[in-house]
Amino acid sequence: MEFQTIGIREFNKYRKEPDTWVIDLRSKEEFEEVHVEGARNIPYEDLKMFRKYLPRDKRYLLYCDRGSSSLMAAKELSRDGYRTMTLVGGIQAAMQSK
Repeated sequence: MEFQTIGIREFNKYRKEPDTWVIDLRSKEEFEEVHVEGARNIPYEDLKMFRKYLPRDKRYLLYCDRGSSSLMAAKELSRDGYRTMTLVGGIQAAMQSK
């Protein structure tokens, strides 16, 4: 299964859909400071541990600080059959669009 890289417009469209989970891959501290409304925090380092709790029938929108960790996570999850998309520019892009 492939993953997609998407821009902020697509991200904002998909994140409102009921079958979509937004995952913030940054640290708990970074997440508490600022995050996308409705996002769930799973730090990238903990993703393998939490993967078993992620339903396979959802779409996952992933973001991190600038996009590199979410790109790696999207590749890993898509190889395991998850539908994943990663936000180009990460939280930086999300905050600039407000």
